[in-house]
Amino acid sequence: MDGIFVTGTDTGIGKTTVSAGLLKLLYGYKKVAYWKPVQTGTVIGDDTHDVRELTELGEDAYLAPEVRFADPVAPYEAAKKWKQTINLDALTQRFREHARDRFVIVEGAGGLLVPMTETELQDTFIRKLGIPALIVAADQLGSINHTLLTINQCRASGIEILGVVLSRSGHGNAMGNKASIERYTNVKVLAELTEQNDRRAVVAAVSAHPVLRKLFGVAELPE
Repeated sequence: MDGIFVTGTDTGIGKTTVSAGLLKLLYGYKKVAYWKPVQTGTVIGDDTHDVRELTELGEDAYLAPEVRFADPVAPYEAAKKWKQTINLDALTQRFREHARDRFVIVEGAGGLLVPMTETELQDTFIRKLGIPALIVAADQLGSINHTLLTINQCRASGIEILGVVLSRSGHGNAMGNKASIERYTNVKVLAELTEQNDRRAVVAAVSAHPVLRKLFGVAELPE
């Protein structure tokens, strides 16, 4: 495994914070870098900048996006507006160059079926990369449906699933999201992340999480 693809059930549900936590977890144990190949919405924010601020690691931990658009819309719509085309084969080749000597944490743009080109959705891009997906879902009402739809589409597209991370958790088991997701899909919910006012606290929780550390072959932190 030379990388993972962090996708989600929606936009704005914690993919960037989880990616930052995974970067913090792996940095120092292996050569690793965060990469958001396609960034839209730079008029309101930049995920690479956020990950840099959340982790404060060496510059070798961050790879620059290949495609950036100011408009907070789907990549295909942003590219069309500026009369550009996103080339998934070129992005795949770029990933292979990055992954020759490091583990790459790839963060997607929004969810699994976001339009990337006129004829291709994001699941096609993940399949081209040939790396497993980690699904981030908000622990809220509707999460079961959204997560099951995402898992089913991953399977239909031939994408390996590492597991699910539930963000903004704070309901205990009252909603039954974790149990239902695991029951109906046989996919493990690897972590439930409590909602925090400071995103750095969530990054720390991800980087210290024993299940995630075991998944990536990193020793648990001493108590």
